[in-house]
Amino acid sequence: MSAQNQKGINFQKIDLEAAKKIAQKENKLIFIDVFTTWCGPCKLMQKNVFPDEKLGEMFNKNFVSLAIDAEKEGVDLAKKFKISNFPSYLFLDKNGELVQYDFGYYNVEQFSTIGMAVLDKASSKSMSKDMTKTMSPPIDQVKGKMVGDKIADFSAKDHLGKTFTLSKEKEKIVLVFIRGQWCPYCNKYVESLQNIAPQLKAKNARLVIISPEKPEFIEKTLAKTKTNYTVLYDEGYKIAELFDVLYTPNQKTLDFYNSRLKDDFTTARSDNSGRLPVSATFIINENKEISWRHFNPDYKERASLEDILKQL
Repeated sequence: MSAQNQKGINFQKIDLEAAKKIAQKENKLIFIDVFTTWCGPCKLMQKNVFPDEKLGEMFNKNFVSLAIDAEKEGVDLAKKFKISNFPSYLFLDKNGELVQYDFGYYNVEQFSTIGMAVLDKASSKSMSKDMTKTMSPPIDQVKGKMVGDKIADFSAKDHLGKTFTLSKEKEKIVLVFIRGQWCPYCNKYVESLQNIAPQLKAKNARLVIISPEKPEFIEKTLAKTKTNYTVLYDEGYKIAELFDVLYTPNQKTLDFYNSRLKDDFTTARSDNSGRLPVSATFIINENKEISWRHFNPDYKERASLEDILKQL
């Protein structure tokens, strides 16, 4: 039965591998009730606790839940996790790695507390791991790609899902990095760039804007600036890393942005690391080499329109 058709925890009749696929797709954890048919506390949990409606709402939202008999289909599972007490509870991440183990009888309130503690633990672990992977240097250590550097091919999608691939472009590319639609300096600059559209066309050049924000936030950039240029979502900051413009603001700045901008800052990008690109501009020639750049760590200082046209 689906979670919508029953109260309490929705125990799915699937194996662990199938549960992992669902957990990965829906970004959930995995909960396994490991029981035996002769275990009294197991039966009490199944009768008095697991059917609770509020407990079910919380678990169904955050976990893919399985109930596995330790003496039948769960023999290998019990051996792997060295289970000797029943009922036992395995809380796994979406890849099947153990987050927390528990066992014994609990009432509804106690088991709900355990579930919440597991979610907090998994969230903290994930954030710590994510931050370790995604820490970028402070802005004063970011230097940007230099004139003469060859740029490796990259692809990215705009807000409509249309793919831009550098190697397929025959024109010169003017690449402009912005911090996001929440940045008034970025919006003002993008709006001003519209004034040189005719000259760019005459010089066989295409201007492309790189934003770290997701498509729905790029929509806000387009609405605020009325720009006709291509705005690409730099998912995972891959383009910013490629051009060596990615940095992590200091904690004071991050705290200010998070408190002042809220969802416009915290949920707009690929992750919660707070990383941003330097507001740099690069001209890439037909050989995919940087022929000119404007790189200034001060986000208020942008490449002048006159300089861009002169360098083309």
